[in-house]
Amino acid sequence: MKKFVHLTFIVFFAFILSSCARATPQPVDEATPLPADERINPGDKICDFLITTGDGEDIIFVTKLHCPFNESTQTESCEQPVGAKVNISQGIFADPSIGKTLDELWSEQTYEMAIEGRPVNLQAFGSVDFYNTMVGTVRVWDVVIVIDKPGKITAHSKGVVAGDPWNYTAIITFTEP
Repeated sequence: MKKFVHLTFIVFFAFILSSCARATPQPVDEATPLPADERINPGDKICDFLITTGDGEDIIFVTKLHCPFNESTQTESCEQPVGAKVNISQGIFADPSIGKTLDELWSEQTYEMAIEGRPVNLQAFGSVDFYNTMVGTVRVWDVVIVIDKPGKITAHSKGVVAGDPWNYTAIITFTEP
């Protein structure tokens, strides 16, 4: 009986540890989207990472960072200190050569995001604008990641803006200051 209790404890412990293991990303079937309760919503956690919305001026926008970028995989790898509030969304801005306003481009875009393979309910997060001196107003989904200890997380985004498809992966490593 004692061996059975120990074995049960070991199996239970292994199950708990594996629940925070990196999930294999599954393709999202666009014809049948996941129910809202299976998508990431503001306030959800992935292991120790809080997925939330940003407020205040202390938000770090990954679109403003100049991190190492792998052109062949469209992957950007950034390091930020533990406690940083990092918005991981790609931005959209009005390009005069397209002849559409930011609001038109935003409403016509397609945009999908998954964090560690789990789809994000972007509508629940909403959007936020910030000013960039090179292009003017930039709009992003208000998806912010925060953690209070070192860790690494991956977010994959893809979409189509003004008929132009794009694909992007951000790997954010939070390090001790």
